[in-house]
Amino acid sequence: MSMNWIRKTLFTLHVIVGIGGLAGGYGCLSDIYNPLGAPLSLLENSPFTSYFFPGLFLLFIIGLGNIVCSILVLRYPIVGMMGSLALGIALSAWIVIQCIILQDIVALHIIFLVVGLVQTGLSLWQLIQSGDLAYLLRELIN
Repeated sequence: MSMNWIRKTLFTLHVIVGIGGLAGGYGCLSDIYNPLGAPLSLLENSPFTSYFFPGLFLLFIIGLGNIVCSILVLRYPIVGMMGSLALGIALSAWIVIQCIILQDIVALHIIFLVVGLVQTGLSLWQLIQSGDLAYLLRELIN
């Protein structure tokens, strides 16, 4: 079976987001008080006193999670689509929460929100079209 355009697109998005998450997470963890020039004052409206926990989330969930999911999308499509759905929702939520905390919206926020919504939409569409979502929901109910 040839890989469809949705899987190819999701693979590419997961790799790009994953690399960005790994880099951002590493940056936050390498200097938890001033990562990549971001002052600690940006966290004033947050529950965080440093960039340690945001860095962990970026490194492991956004970074490593998307890298692993890129492989799953290729090798295990159903699991990959469920992972894409979860990570798309996580990325979208991360960006919205970040904008609320920072009380600001910049171009990268918009770009990554769109990417998260595309991940969510494409994976959901693929799960619906393949019938896998209906199957999974029936299994959950029974």
